[in-house]
Amino acid sequence: MKKKIALKYGLISGGLIVCSWFVTIGFGDTPDFAGGEIVGYTIMIAALTAVFIGIKKIRDENGSLTFKEGFVNGLGISLVASIIYVIGWMIYMPTFAPDFADKYGAAQVELIEQSDLTAEEKAAQINDMNEWIESYKQPHVMAAMTFTEIFPVGLIVTLISALILKRR
Repeated sequence: MKKKIALKYGLISGGLIVCSWFVTIGFGDTPDFAGGEIVGYTIMIAALTAVFIGIKKIRDENGSLTFKEGFVNGLGISLVASIIYVIGWMIYMPTFAPDFADKYGAAQVELIEQSDLTAEEKAAQINDMNEWIESYKQPHVMAAMTFTEIFPVGLIVTLISALILKRR
């Protein structure tokens, strides 16, 4: 793996996502948070094009690229971007959105209450959501959940990029 490429393009990707939080505050906010999720994942995918660009740079420098080389290097870029994303969220959330877990949880509870579930199913899901709210306030849980938001997306972008860019 080319560590310099992974660092450079991972920092660019993660940095773009973190910076976008300040630009898009409130954009796409809906009572159920769906608008914010759509905006967030769209920005994530756009910023993760740095994975494609980084893999392409390696291919252009070497003249060839195997799927494995593309995948390993893309994975490195995605990992760096994911770490930057987690660090950024761990700073951003308590500073700029300290009530995020409570607001998100309340919105999800409201959706559960409006659903067609039985009273017993609603109670179980609401209990699960209340447990999530409390667990999300623990830094290690928040970090792990935040990592699982971005890394799978980076993995998909890595797979697609490595497939498209492989060349003998």
